[in-house]
Amino acid sequence: MAVAKLGYKPKSPTREYVESIGVAVLVALLLRAFVVEPFKIPTGSMIPTLLIGDHIFVSKFTYGLRVPFTEIFMVEFAKPARGEVVVFTFPVKEARAHVKNTPREQACIDEGSLREPKDFIKRIIGLPGDVIEIREGQLYLNQNPLPRTLESRTPTGSFMAPVLTQERETSGEYTYTIQYRRPHEDFGPVKVNEGHFFVMGDHRDDSSDSRCWGQVPMENIKGRALFIWLSLSDQEGEFIRWSRFGSTIH
Repeated sequence: MAVAKLGYKPKSPTREYVESIGVAVLVALLLRAFVVEPFKIPTGSMIPTLLIGDHIFVSKFTYGLRVPFTEIFMVEFAKPARGEVVVFTFPVKEARAHVKNTPREQACIDEGSLREPKDFIKRIIGLPGDVIEIREGQLYLNQNPLPRTLESRTPTGSFMAPVLTQERETSGEYTYTIQYRRPHEDFGPVKVNEGHFFVMGDHRDDSSDSRCWGQVPMENIKGRALFIWLSLSDQEGEFIRWSRFGSTIH
């Protein structure tokens, strides 16, 4: 025979429902703050690695644990490595200083990002102390060319940039595909500052990155891109890109 506890009052279904929702929200907030965060790819700067409409998860704990909703690390586990794809808060202070006396470079900077910081996603090219240079389109790291192999050359039909070139480039432990139409770019040399990183997009002609606005401080880096969990297309006849589901990002 069951005996009711003195003073015990059963919870109403409404209260149990509200408490369950509250616990679920709390768990979701903790996961977002410390473990993973979803991110949508809004531009083509990382094509062909990431496409517009890709939805990805970003690891928040690869490099350490932060005080929630701040850029302060409580514990650091690792530093970003060459070739890793990272999400970071746009470095407004560094960008303003970088373009202060060079107005022509404003063309590759999103003016909205200078007013209100946004999240960017790029690939780590240079670590603190590295020297970055581009000669005739070839990327040099500490005076050594990054290894490249030709993947494809596709006619574009454009007089100004008649060929789209895709190449496999290796940086650190990662090999990935880059693409460009203008092969004769020159840049630098520049030395990466202590506590900063030099980042670039894989779509080299269509990326606002460290070539335009400077380097990214460690405290701005939110996490490392993990994998694609959803990919939506706005092209006619293609809504969901099923083949991209679950693809790891490297």
